[in-house]
Amino acid sequence: MSLAAAVRGPDLKLSYARARLAEVERMRQVYLAALDGMPQREIANAAHLSQATVHRMILRAKALDLAQDLIEEIALQRFVGQISTEVMLERLRGYENWRPRVVDPVDGVIGEDSRGELEALLDDGLLAEAEVDLVLDAHE
Repeated sequence: MSLAAAVRGPDLKLSYARARLAEVERMRQVYLAALDGMPQREIANAAHLSQATVHRMILRAKALDLAQDLIEEIALQRFVGQISTEVMLERLRGYENWRPRVVDPVDGVIGEDSRGELEALLDDGLLAEAEVDLVLDAHE
């Protein structure tokens, strides 16, 4: 790895985290506007999006249940410095939308689960193994 790549790596990760948080927040605002009864065309005009994009965002936000924070979002908020590690751990340990790992004896793990989300954040370097363990202990 070149010196330039080593220096830019953390900057790129921080840039990604900020962009992802903005993306989630935009999707949440579109979703909440739709829940409040605002027509999709009006949302599209206000958000400078096409109506088709607004429709897809609403469907995705509903599937993710963006009426509340995501596990990824909480970890990213800590990564960019919006919340402390203590606050992040408190919120993740008390996370109300926890989806347990469901194992089918034939096919293995079915669907997305909260543990898998934590493991992905660990793989991405956004959580430490000890932090994941603390959160898992609170949910098992």
